[in-house]
Amino acid sequence: MKNQILLDCDPYYIASRIKEVDENYFIVYNRNRNTFELHNSSQKDNSYALTIPYDTLDERTIFLARKTRKENFDKLIKEMDEDNQKLQNSKIKDAVEQIKEVIT
Repeated sequence: MKNQILLDCDPYYIASRIKEVDENYFIVYNRNRNTFELHNSSQKDNSYALTIPYDTLDERTIFLARKTRKENFDKLIKEMDEDNQKLQNSKIKDAVEQIKEVIT
């Protein structure tokens, strides 16, 4: 934790509100990577859970913590699969349109 700063207060109280999602959650600021990280003290060996992809702590952090909880794993995988399928269908449609333009 030499290059990490434990956050126990912030303007929107995210560091304390995160405990409502899971009492074992805590947030650190990683000085090496200039990022916020969510950690879980109940995990064995390593408390790291995820890197928060935002420059500031706000309501999105709480939403992300809820969304990525272990209990939501199956739902999250299903969402990712559906999004990937939509993206693949879109790429196929674009490719077909390009082929039609070349042919005609």
